[in-house]
Amino acid sequence: MGGGRNPHREEQVKGLNVVALAHGKAAIRENAGRPLVRDLVAELLRLELTAAQRDKVSQLSASYEASFGEAGEGPQPEANEDAGRAWKFSAVQLTYNSSSEEFGAQDLDVLRRLFDRFVVFLGGLSETLGAQGVSATMERASPLQVHLHAYLHLKKPFQRRGADALRPFAFEGIRPHLEPNRASGKAFAGAIRLGHFYVVADKVGSLFLRLHKYGPIFFPQRHFAECVRLWPPRFNYTTYPPFQAYAVEGWWLDNLLKGGKLTRQTYLTLAAQVTVGFQKRLGDCKAAERYLREEAVREAVRAAGQALAPTKLPMKVFPEVEDFIGRHDGSPQFRRPVLAIVGGTRLGKSMLAANILDRIACRLGLPGFLEVTVEESEQMDLAEFDRREHAGVILDGVSDAYFLKRHREALQGRPKALKSAKSATNVYAYTYSFCGRAVVATLDLSAENLEAFDEDHWLRNRDNVIYLKLQEPAYILDNAVAAAAPAVSSPVPARENKRRWIASPGNDENIFH
Repeated sequence: MGGGRNPHREEQVKGLNVVALAHGKAAIRENAGRPLVRDLVAELLRLELTAAQRDKVSQLSASYEASFGEAGEGPQPEANEDAGRAWKFSAVQLTYNSSSEEFGAQDLDVLRRLFDRFVVFLGGLSETLGAQGVSATMERASPLQVHLHAYLHLKKPFQRRGADALRPFAFEGIRPHLEPNRASGKAFAGAIRLGHFYVVADKVGSLFLRLHKYGPIFFPQRHFAECVRLWPPRFNYTTYPPFQAYAVEGWWLDNLLKGGKLTRQTYLTLAAQVTVGFQKRLGDCKAAERYLREEAVREAVRAAGQALAPTKLPMKVFPEVEDFIGRHDGSPQFRRPVLAIVGGTRLGKSMLAANILDRIACRLGLPGFLEVTVEESEQMDLAEFDRREHAGVILDGVSDAYFLKRHREALQGRPKALKSAKSATNVYAYTYSFCGRAVVATLDLSAENLEAFDEDHWLRNRDNVIYLKLQEPAYILDNAVAAAAPAVSSPVPARENKRRWIASPGNDENIFH
């Protein structure tokens, strides 16, 4: 038992238990003994806590410890939780944490000396207990603190009872946290191998060394070049090396990766050595890396857009724009025109196009639109177009007016399914349709064939293309001035009468022209 009950201490332990349970750790009794509480605090500080959670654990621990020196209470007899406990195991993982200066050092030489002493200590412990295999490493528990890991498996079971049973495992007065191997039967040997591998694997937080002539401590000198390639020098020691003393299982790597213990690069390096199942793991990592890179781009764009939102200027009112938006009310139509915005640089063509698609998205009850940079490309990359989310598409920076004519069957939004990215196998082909969706194209004055908007029989038909040429910025710089100054754009030609065949040439034109 934890001695006499102390409400203040129990309150601190209760707070520690809340943090422990939130991270999947077992809670302890609220009146548990001091050593057990200290072990819980040490275990919590080894976890990847937020700064606020770490501060909370430290404050609860300090408040708990301070209660033992309160005036009038006198020394409290500590009940040793391990006093009557019997220990029996044949393999064990040890974790050493300390608040000493060395464990908080940033100098690699200081940490090197600490690790060397730890290795010497393990050598003596190995002889005392008759260990068959010993592995050790030093890792960063936090940016300011390191801890030591060790794994031992013994020739004969360790079996002792009482408060001093674990005294041999104390390193320079630091009691370790013990996790005995509880596997049995056929699983026992595999658990031993996994225990050693977990310690020596290059996990997130592993500390790397400056290269020195001896190389990683567990490899023979004659294999130095190869071992440096496979296992970069770091704070590692083992007498039971992976891929030599035992085979490494692929599922070990899978679990360490899923647990956030391995980087994808380290995972693939180890998986390549395992070989079996490597192709699938490589494919999974490539797909994940590609997706995360794309997601990082999307997130950066989203964040920049949100930051710039307050600085956006209102757009001027253009008759062509209002006409175009009015045609996208959700009602079914056989065709809809494309809006072509032409103008010099820095007049706000792209901003105006985005504003138009935002307004149409609101009318259609959709969250947004897709923007595709065209420039010199002859193809439209619409792989990301999703009509469930996008009210339309902006074709930004079109370099040739005839691009719109060449893709007219797709851009006019006929109720028709189309395929893009077609090839001999159609492996990467996808289906899309602009039925009921808006298409806005922006063209710079350097674009080719701009005169076609006035001369070509299809491009000049305003039922096919609504043409807006900007003579001045599309945005309003001063609300007061803008109220008195209407927007300036190219004159809006009278809409041509519809013919029997949509987009057919006039009678005076050569149909084969």
